Amino acid sequence: MFTVTESITIARPVDEVFAFLADGRNRAKWDTSVISEELTSPPPLGVGSTLHTRMRVMSREVEFDWRVTRFDSPRRMAIESTAGMLPTSFLLEFTDAGEATGVVATVAGEPRGMLRLGEPMIAESVRATLATGLARAKRLLEERQR
Repeated sequence: MFTVTESITIARPVDEVFAFLADGRNRAKWDTSVISEELTSPPPLGVGSTLHTRMRVMSREVEFDWRVTRFDSPRRMAIESTAGMLPTSFLLEFTDAGEATGVVATVAGEPRGMLRLGEPMIAESVRATLATGLARAKRLLEERQR
């Protein structure tokens, strides 16, 4: 099993940052591995909601289904995969810093079968994608204020 954590500070209020990152319709805007993400249960988003994500991972298109396991707006959101290439969880935590927001994103995955052999490479790919995605989210959100 691997766990990857990345953090960033975004110069926008916590409510705005949470709303943007928690909304699956925005995920493809900031996460370059995501082709699309959609809510597959009735709105609004909350604990028990389900999502479907199409991603490009290591040059392959894969799909994941997710269930929201925590939703404490605007502080925390967690999802766990219910279907996909490997069991995965994704946690976003937000800290209010006045006019800025601290974001900590943690992805944990458990490669199985032959994927276990590539675990270090998978973990590094997840880390790089997560760091790039958070930097992109920062840029998108901070450009909104200009």
